[in-house]
Amino acid sequence: MVKAIGSFSTAESQLESTATSTVAGDDTTWRRAGVDYRVKAAEDPPCRIRALDIAIKISVLDIRNREKPELERAPIAAEVLPPAKRKKKNPRCLETSPMVPATASAGWSSLPDDLVRRVADTFLDTNDVDCYMDLRAICRSWRSATDDPRNNRSDSRFRPRQWIILGEVLESDARFLLVNTATGRFLHKELPLLRDYYVVATTLGGFFVLADRSPPHAARILNPLTGDTIRFTVPIPVEVEVAAALRFASSLVMLTLLCDSSNKIYTAFPHNFCTRDLKPSAYSFFRWAVGGAMDGRWRELAGTYDLVGKIRDVNTDLNVVPFNKLFSRDPPEMGVADDARCFQMEFGGQLLIIISLQGLVEVFKFETGSEKFVPVKRIGNHAIFIGPHRCLDVDADMFPSVEANCVYYTEHRCSSARIRKCNIKDGKTESISEAFDFVKQDKQFVLVADRPFTIIQLLSSCTLNIRRSELALQQSTQRHR
Repeated sequence: MVKAIGSFSTAESQLESTATSTVAGDDTTWRRAGVDYRVKAAEDPPCRIRALDIAIKISVLDIRNREKPELERAPIAAEVLPPAKRKKKNPRCLETSPMVPATASAGWSSLPDDLVRRVADTFLDTNDVDCYMDLRAICRSWRSATDDPRNNRSDSRFRPRQWIILGEVLESDARFLLVNTATGRFLHKELPLLRDYYVVATTLGGFFVLADRSPPHAARILNPLTGDTIRFTVPIPVEVEVAAALRFASSLVMLTLLCDSSNKIYTAFPHNFCTRDLKPSAYSFFRWAVGGAMDGRWRELAGTYDLVGKIRDVNTDLNVVPFNKLFSRDPPEMGVADDARCFQMEFGGQLLIIISLQGLVEVFKFETGSEKFVPVKRIGNHAIFIGPHRCLDVDADMFPSVEANCVYYTEHRCSSARIRKCNIKDGKTESISEAFDFVKQDKQFVLVADRPFTIIQLLSSCTLNIRRSELALQQSTQRHR
């Protein structure tokens, strides 16, 4: 018998005495409180799940409610084979989580619906929607007990939240690394569907914006955690660098694309679209807002308050650079003396502006009562990453080496850049490393490859670069043939 020890520290000692598992052939049987549960081959072989993890979660839920009447469970008819002899482990082999064929025999499939939903809700609470989908793949009864994301597109629980996509880190056309900035979870996700489309952009929340490979290159929105797509009949603009934002209002979906080379804003609904040309200064304003996940919130506040005028007042008080410099889309100049930017971002339902100038960083929040931007000296256990294309808010407790109450930004010198950190409370700044962290290659900043990447470098890389549209690059290649 092999004891099953989970990651739930508060219930670990109790689980050791109440839960054991036996592995035999393709079956795994769990015994808890004298009751056997068997997990066998999946109804749908490609669908796999960490069944032991789910068993541990179920055990934890039962432990918390042990004073309640014991749930009735169906008996297991098949006999359990004796456990196989354990082989000596090779210490050179990496330890991995046990993977078991996933479906339920009579015991698992007869679990009460409310218990299945409670386990499923724990995944949705942390936005681990991929694990929720794996749970639904176990058996028919578990699928009937839980909501189908494909039938609930207006339900925000099934949308990716605070996920960033590090597609540029992995050299693959279908395998991506996703990171949740709230929970610190890293997820390698295989997305073979992407081979059938052009990847145009990704949103700050974690959606993919795709285009059909055949004209007129209609738009598609892919949720990488559920595999669900939202189909549009309108075409995607052919622009190399595109920033994307999505807004959901009930069953209505609005896609906004900001095209950096033409200063155009493209707004699309499933069956119609419009484009708008903006002056460079106005375009930059909206571009920074989208980069900080503030597109919708910014428009709401701008309709009530003169936010532009409020930011101008802040810049006047600082008295460092001309106002129009704060929203310039020009590449950072040599050195840092003239490098000044104003970043906008949503933070816990509030509007923040982060002004980076002459190597210093100032953070302000907008107070609707006084209708002013006031200085901020503490943001709790969070850290902020800012860059030319987007801003990130991360939970520092979830990322080793990331320091809370700090702003991370990049200092540019010619074609190189290094990461710097500013403590919001005392204004102290320092470089993360002595050497440069990034070098510019083909209009993109890439991590220097002569040393292992750090979490801070990976998060900073998301703020420096914007994914280039495969549709625009493919058409550009055809024109030059």
